[in-house]
Formats: sequence, structure tokens, C-alpha cells
Amino acid sequence: MSWKKILNCRLQDGLSDTSIPEPGDDAKPSAFIFPPSSEELSSGSASVVCLVYGFYPSGATINWKVDGLAKTSSFHSSLTEQDSKDNTYSLSSTLTLPKADYEAHNVYACEVSHKTLSSPLVKSFNREDC
Repeated sequence: MSWKKILNCRLQDGLSDTSIPEPGDDAKPSAFIFPPSSEELSSGSASVVCLVYGFYPSGATINWKVDGLAKTSSFHSSLTEQDSKDNTYSLSSTLTLPKADYEAHNVYACEVSHKTLSSPLVKSFNREDC
């Protein structure tokens, strides 16, 4: 078993401690998926957002699936700068569709791949449940 080194630092308020991964320690990503808002749908467009955060090193990728089929266009991804507080990265991806296309399908999923994951991290929702 290998042990990762953790740096402990005291927050400026002096009341609580937080652990910060040492640069070079791998960190697994977490993710959320957000369906389009009713306001956006009423305008005729639909944006589904996948937010991935807390990973190190950079290099995470997001793939979209709609009803189980890979979506290779209609999305834009953006990586943030490394967080100075915990040395991790965040990545967001937005899948944008016309409302009619969005309503023609049910299951929307983002699949996150990163070197720390043995299989993709999948977040999904069923449009009919929203």
C-alpha cells in the first residue's frame, strides 16, 4: 500500500484546517450534469451542462451520449486554470441543441475519462423525469 503525502495548512481565519494535495498527487474527478432550464426551453434552445471538478492532473475528457449513442458535435468544453487552493482542475462541457432535438430524445449522459479512473465516470438524467 502506498501512502500519499498531504500538506496541512491553516486557513487565514485560524479556526479550521484543510488538506491540500501536494502537487503531483493524483485526484479523482467528481461530476454533475444539469438539464436545460424551463426558461431556456421556452426560447427554443436546450443546453445540457456537465461540470467536472477536483481532478489532478489535467487531461480529463468528457464524451456525450444521447439515448446511448455518442454525440460528436454540438458541444463545447472548457478547462479552468489550476486552482491555487487545492491544485486541482475543473472542466465544463455544454451540449447545445434545438428544443425539438432535445425533446426527441430521453437519456442524456456525460462520460468522464481521467487517468485516475479505471472506467468512465458517468452522470446522466432521463428527460422525462425532469
